[in-house]
Amino acid sequence: MCIMGLFFLNFSFNIDSNNLKLRKMKSKFRTFITCLLVFISIQFISAQNVKLDRIEPQNWWIGMENPKLQLLVYGKNIGTTKPTIQYEGVTINSVTKLESSNYLFINLTIAKTTNRGVFDIVFDTDFGKKLVYKYELKSKKKKNNRTQTIDASDVIYLITPDRFANGNSKNDNTDDTLEKVNRSNQDGRHGGDLQGIINHLDYIQELGVTTLWLNPFLENDQPTYSYHGYGISDFYKTDSRFGTNADFLNLVDLCHQKGMKMIMDQVFNHCGSGHWWMNDLPSKDWLNQWDSFTKSNFTNIAASDPYASKRDYDLFTKGWFDTNLPDLNLENPFLATYLIQNSIWWIEYANLDGVRMDTYPYPDKTVMAKWVETINTEFQNLYIVAETWEAKASSLSYWNSRGVNNDGYNSPLNSVCDYPLYYAMLKAFGKEGNTYKLYETLAEDFVYGDAFNNKIFNGNHDVGRLFSLLGEDINKFKLSMAFILTTRGIPQFYYGDELLFKGDKPDGQIRKDFPGGWKSDKINDFTEGGRTSQQNDSYHYVQTILNWRKTATEIHKGKLKHYQPLENIYVYFRYTDSVSTMVILNNSTKDIANYSLERYKESLIGYISGVDIITGEEISSLKSLHLKANSALIIKLKN
Repeated sequence: MCIMGLFFLNFSFNIDSNNLKLRKMKSKFRTFITCLLVFISIQFISAQNVKLDRIEPQNWWIGMENPKLQLLVYGKNIGTTKPTIQYEGVTINSVTKLESSNYLFINLTIAKTTNRGVFDIVFDTDFGKKLVYKYELKSKKKKNNRTQTIDASDVIYLITPDRFANGNSKNDNTDDTLEKVNRSNQDGRHGGDLQGIINHLDYIQELGVTTLWLNPFLENDQPTYSYHGYGISDFYKTDSRFGTNADFLNLVDLCHQKGMKMIMDQVFNHCGSGHWWMNDLPSKDWLNQWDSFTKSNFTNIAASDPYASKRDYDLFTKGWFDTNLPDLNLENPFLATYLIQNSIWWIEYANLDGVRMDTYPYPDKTVMAKWVETINTEFQNLYIVAETWEAKASSLSYWNSRGVNNDGYNSPLNSVCDYPLYYAMLKAFGKEGNTYKLYETLAEDFVYGDAFNNKIFNGNHDVGRLFSLLGEDINKFKLSMAFILTTRGIPQFYYGDELLFKGDKPDGQIRKDFPGGWKSDKINDFTEGGRTSQQNDSYHYVQTILNWRKTATEIHKGKLKHYQPLENIYVYFRYTDSVSTMVILNNSTKDIANYSLERYKESLIGYISGVDIITGEEISSLKSLHLKANSALIIKLKN
């Protein structure tokens, strides 16, 4: 029609082309019509160039407690389309466009009566072109098929996948990721993967731990320093250098077959600078952005401090961890929903037993509380533990569920990382040698909702190796292990600590390769013959306690009673109405031939003997005991 109009104008102006005024009008009209046609052509070409690259989550489940589902749709000019769905039980409530024309957010309601199956999401353009995405709805797993929750009967084994074992050398370098393997670089990729963990599940099970926690295994497509996993570039994809989503499913299934459990490490505070959306954000407020790069002040107490300035609070919650870790803005409701749904997706997809949330206090705390409440609603038996790096119990208790805080904030969490007890352990068995630190730290448990749900630990991927921090003293190491595995809480330790791995900052020294995990390794610490006699001594010590505690109901469900340490000897009891275990930590340099138990008689009523669970030695009398210097006794009492 526009072309015909231009022809008509040409014809009209040719009637009197000698008229100067008409010639000028003719020229202007030609320019106008030409511009109009170019504009229409561009719009037509643009509309024809619509693409659909991804929809997340890529599938969902019928039977969720919350029938609402938000779909993030991404592709060139997808925001110019109109989506429709014709599937009984599925309703589009709204479609939202943000600043980028390459995104759509489709809000659905999925009725509980909806049948599982595959349906078409049709995207209509203004020029008749249709794009179709086949979306699958599956049935949610029944609750009785879900593994039981993680509690004090469990012991968690933390693994950094890149540094544990290389089970498939073919995925060391992949075409879809930037950084390539380089074991000579302590900050580089070393080639460990999910298959490597699968290959050594027997080692892990024989050690006696019950639960695995992996540092993030999702894609981290960064040019450097990508091995640790905390710079996620795709929240729905396993990093191809670790394997595939199917490989992770296989690992979880094998753990469950062996009676073990799986915790997934998730991150809401930040993503990686290589994330696929970084070059085309849905909106400017998708990230916490500053005029120039601004780091977090890493001051956790700013979140609970009643006197905190807005500047300190904003720096803590909105500052970036690093230039390669953009800070996500959970105040954006679309992003908040995206991340919460991603968490739900992985729990249901992989049949997870627990989630460890990284940097929990850093994002918007109301959104984090909503996440916990949502997970608790959808998965009643799931274990959630939050990384809460606080040195004082008074600050840490802000996050452990105990009712409404003074500022009106009510945290629904019931498990936090017990850094106060970690630091007390280092002071007790390290250079300071002050066992009283354990006693006084536990005496502050009244500030928590339930301290018995706290995750306790003596090592992880962010702190120096336990053996190094304790001066490479194997006796102090054993005292630490005896304490962590018998006091209140859910214990966790870091891979290789059972074998006295050494190392301190920088991080690459802490997260060392497990010898024997690579075919080229000359030493194999996974086997008894490949270890030193000291390593085997340490391994068997830890293994003995771990396998005993599997059936120690007093450790799983019992109470704790402790006695003030005197002369650096700390005694406590774990007990129920019917069973009791006495733990004696002699943190002094003195052997005591006849250590009287008279002081502890209120906890010994009804018991006449016991057995040392470490040596198997029978103890016929509970009047006095022989205590070796720098050693622990774990005595199962008998009546």
